Amino acid sequence: MHAASITLLVWAMIGAACCFSSAAFFPVGAALALLVALIGLPHGAGDHRLARSRFEPILGPGWWGVFLVGYLAIAVAVVLGWFVAPAATIILFFFASAWHFGQEEPELLPCPRDAKFLRLVFRVARGGLVIWVPVVFQTDEVVRILSLTAPRGFASEIRWAVDVLVVCSWVMLSIEAVAVGWQALSIIVSEGRRRRILSLDVLMIASLVTMFAWMNPVVGFLVYFCGWHSVRGLRRLRRELGESWWEMAITLAPMTLLSVVLIGFATFFVLQASTWDDTLIRATFVGLSSVAVPHMLFHAADPVIDWGLRQHAGRTAGLGGGA
Repeated sequence: MHAASITLLVWAMIGAACCFSSAAFFPVGAALALLVALIGLPHGAGDHRLARSRFEPILGPGWWGVFLVGYLAIAVAVVLGWFVAPAATIILFFFASAWHFGQEEPELLPCPRDAKFLRLVFRVARGGLVIWVPVVFQTDEVVRILSLTAPRGFASEIRWAVDVLVVCSWVMLSIEAVAVGWQALSIIVSEGRRRRILSLDVLMIASLVTMFAWMNPVVGFLVYFCGWHSVRGLRRLRRELGESWWEMAITLAPMTLLSVVLIGFATFFVLQASTWDDTLIRATFVGLSSVAVPHMLFHAADPVIDWGLRQHAGRTAGLGGGA
């Protein structure tokens, strides 16, 4: 049902873009900023809930301070990266985002379970569609947007970063085309519920690609981020926490509000540009990346954290047995 909903939302946005001029970017941007606050940010605001079960057994009561300091240090480093080394920050952030988005995508291709690298490549190719498509089909607009995000004097570095991304994007889009073709063949040989799921997924991919190729890249990104990625992340988080939607909303509210305040503070005192549209663009990339990168790294570190928990549990059990 979610794939059908996002497909309808995408075509509604495309239809609205056909009916209204670019002057309507302000109200659209304001509405999307509200969605980011209500849906986008909360999906990462539960990291401290998950961190407690992972870090407290190892660090004890001081886990909260270590987690908070580490989280904020990474966020500050990302903001500094946009001002000091924007080209490297853009490339690293985009690829990290593609990997992270791919983790929330449904795995519908019949890949062998032991083909881990192949599955990873397909996930990055699909998760990065929100990046690869605008970079290839709206290259000049992407350069303009990223130039607004970075400080003055980095125009050549931004152009170089986008040129690198164009080459990578063509490779990723070719891989995704293979994946979609494979999925289309699977539709032919499938039947019943699986055929419907595969067909709807292909339709959704085609709809998203159309939006990413044609609409303003910032708008397309925020529609995808809020309407697809964040909603899937919130559903997964609710299952992990075992709470109702209302209970989870209450527990996520404080960290969400803190994130909104910090991004708002940075927007008005650090990221403010000459126009509201340019300010929104800066806040989208710099503000969101500053909270997204710690979130991505935290979830990427899950295997290492789980290994540490097993080692700690083994040592604790050994000490208990020796006693």
